[in-house]
Amino acid sequence: MALVTLQVVDGFERGRVFSELPTPVTIGREEDNSIQLNDERVSRFHAKIQEEAGRVILTDLESTNGTRVNGRSVQMRVLQVGDHLAVGRSLLLFGSTAEIAARSNRPDESAPPANLDNLTVALPGGRGGPQAPVQPGPAVPASLDGDFAALFPHGAPELPSELRAIQAAQLSDLLAYIHDRIREVVDHAVEEPVGKGVAMHIDWNAWQQMLKLEMELAIYMRRIADPNH
Repeated sequence: MALVTLQVVDGFERGRVFSELPTPVTIGREEDNSIQLNDERVSRFHAKIQEEAGRVILTDLESTNGTRVNGRSVQMRVLQVGDHLAVGRSLLLFGSTAEIAARSNRPDESAPPANLDNLTVALPGGRGGPQAPVQPGPAVPASLDGDFAALFPHGAPELPSELRAIQAAQLSDLLAYIHDRIREVVDHAVEEPVGKGVAMHIDWNAWQQMLKLEMELAIYMRRIADPNH
């Protein structure tokens, strides 16, 4: 029996991690599901994840609004660690942090070069309960980390503590803005086969939105470091 982990990246249950759920796993709006999503766009019993011949398979249970994997509508799909599942307003990441990190570091699945029309980032090609505490996000692939690991060797930094109410609200607004802008780019990503694995293609306009967000963050950091300029 396969054990699967799903991290809720966006939606009403954002930030929850469902760790090592034994298959079969059902996703839907009803309480009887393994993963209950409080969203009227999610069907009562929306999708099912099960093991077959050593692989993990997602099946859409004839849901009203359908299920998308890596930007594509699917009826049935063999899941790979790192796949993004769009169910209603929710975006779920298939796999644990450790599983995604292991997949990212496979030497035979390097990223193809980007071109001027589309950003192409390798999505290396794997397998996939009780509710678990929020975990850090997926590790940065070895081909992309550069100085990142040296700057943040222990992963994402902790949030500041003992904030006043107005500061907590402002920080929450800022993080929500960043999160939603990134989600817009993720929604534009489309999976394409590349060699033995797959790649996520992002159109030029979405990539420009990501660059714009990067610039806005650079301005924020500059203002924080030097409020008088």
